Amino acid sequence: MKKIISILMVAALCTLAQAQDAGKVVLQTLNGGKVTPQEWVDGETPYVVSFWFVTCKFCLEEMDAICDELDRWQAERPFRFIAVCTDDTRSLSKAKAMALSRWEGFQHVFDVNKELCRAMKVTSCPYVFLYDKNGKLAYSHMGYSPGDEDVLFQKIKDL
Repeated sequence: MKKIISILMVAALCTLAQAQDAGKVVLQTLNGGKVTPQEWVDGETPYVVSFWFVTCKFCLEEMDAICDELDRWQAERPFRFIAVCTDDTRSLSKAKAMALSRWEGFQHVFDVNKELCRAMKVTSCPYVFLYDKNGKLAYSHMGYSPGDEDVLFQKIKDL
């Protein structure tokens, strides 16, 4: 029994350490700057972190659906939407062009080395995380089906 408890404690500490490491990952911004996930916590508004890549049909459908509703949703309940592109450097220019042409109102960042993916254990896209204003995880969802964006917005309103 002691052995099981010890193993569970070690696993919990490793998970906590990985979550803390996620805040220190340095990501590229759309304009070539740098940002860390720690900077997303402002103590005022919740935020969504959505992982995507350019050839992911479901990622694009989800991002388009959210973009279509973004202004209305933000008028009802202010929040920020951070779109994390997981494409590597070979697809970076295509990803940036897509981000600029399709999704206004999103904060776009690029995880070209997949450091944030590893830290947050994102193994498939699309993957959405909702955090409260203090950076506490409130909801997460992997995959996309039409209507999932409405569930996400309800979770945002519930914060």
